[in-house]
Amino acid sequence: MLPIALVFVLSLLLALVCSAVPWLARPLGGWSLTIGLVVGIAVGLMSLVLALPLYPWSDLVVLVVAWSGGLLLGRWVAPQFRPFLLVFLCFSVVDVLQFTAGLSASSAAGPPIPVNATPLHLGDFLLVLPRGRFGINVVDVLLITALAEHWRRRGATYLIALLPSALGFLLADGFVLVTKLGLLPGIPFFTAGYILTEVVHRSIGRHRAPLPTKSAR
Repeated sequence: MLPIALVFVLSLLLALVCSAVPWLARPLGGWSLTIGLVVGIAVGLMSLVLALPLYPWSDLVVLVVAWSGGLLLGRWVAPQFRPFLLVFLCFSVVDVLQFTAGLSASSAAGPPIPVNATPLHLGDFLLVLPRGRFGINVVDVLLITALAEHWRRRGATYLIALLPSALGFLLADGFVLVTKLGLLPGIPFFTAGYILTEVVHRSIGRHRAPLPTKSAR
């Protein structure tokens, strides 16, 4: 199992790349992103059906699906705080329910399988390292990209676009460090990071707002 500090560093590096995608892919239209999403899903399903050992090339498929899907989601939702928060709250509820159901199923199945003995999952972005595996679900990568696209559309800087996912990873890894839990649903932490980023963004906006000038008498 990788040290929690290394997991955070790798997560932050991934967030740095994903948060830059909206600016790099700005010229791409909706149809181009949709084609990329469909082709990525088709290649992934074909690999799953044929049981092809595509790692590490499967990471490219995961990134294509996540980046194109994240950009489409970020452009589809109105660039306002409440609509985007509602989307993330819905994702968070589903993530927690799915995580709870997975815990119940694994408890009924017997003792847990060591992480290094589990098979590679096609829907994960994976790095197989000498000290263990780093993995993150395609939906998490998609939502990180959607967060950055959302802030780009609101005219925010790259650092503000990066902040929600960075805070999400920090909160999640800190929670793991304190509770010693091995797995957690990640989307609620990204939601918390988005809320905290909104507070920071509004605070910066208030400080930059020009003070009203008094008319001379």
